[in-house]
Amino acid sequence: MAVKHRIRTKGNKTREVNLTPVGAIRAFCLECVNWQYEEIRECTDSLCPLYPFRLGTNPSRKGIGKERKDIVLT
Repeated sequence: MAVKHRIRTKGNKTREVNLTPVGAIRAFCLECVNWQYEEIRECTDSLCPLYPFRLGTNPSRKGIGKERKDIVLT
């Protein structure tokens, strides 16, 4: 589900883009760390509400969708 959103780019210019929820979080994090991609992984602001989602994962869905090895198919 993409949503049209206006984001700030390098140089304080703005542009309208279609963002998924993960893309919106990524754009927010990039702006927060001054457009330094490697700084997103090294972020230490655990009080940020987006902190658990900054690497493109949803921690509440951990393990969902993985193949279960204890099921035997015949």
